[in-house]
Amino acid sequence: MKYTSDDFQDWLIPIDFKMEYFTNEFAEEQKLTLDYSRRSLDELENWILTNFDDHKKPIADSELSDYMTIYAGETFRRYIGGKWFIDLKNKRNAYYSMPVLTDPSYRGEAYKAPMTFVTACISRKKGNYISGILNNCIKTQNL
Repeated sequence: MKYTSDDFQDWLIPIDFKMEYFTNEFAEEQKLTLDYSRRSLDELENWILTNFDDHKKPIADSELSDYMTIYAGETFRRYIGGKWFIDLKNKRNAYYSMPVLTDPSYRGEAYKAPMTFVTACISRKKGNYISGILNNCIKTQNL
């Protein structure tokens, strides 16, 4: 989904409510432990691999894609900090109009794009692709 500034603000406001549902009701229904740990990223990724064989399918379910993106992002934030941001000025930015995490303290890549991690894990078929990115971020930040 492409966002406007107003859309992005509307997206940010209910993050806590969305995560309340995702980490409790959804997690219970799917028999997942979503506790914002690195291990939970692997658990979510394995659930994604079990339920999706093509990266376009979770994108087509925008609500579920949104929950997974926010969960991955909020897990990253707990380990490496950062704030949700959206670039609506630089159309040449690879993450233009996509919610990302950023922080002046980030070393290396200035943006962390959880939506791309969630969809890319499907083609990688590793089971620890997302947590591997987080582990690399932690090392890069010397945390």
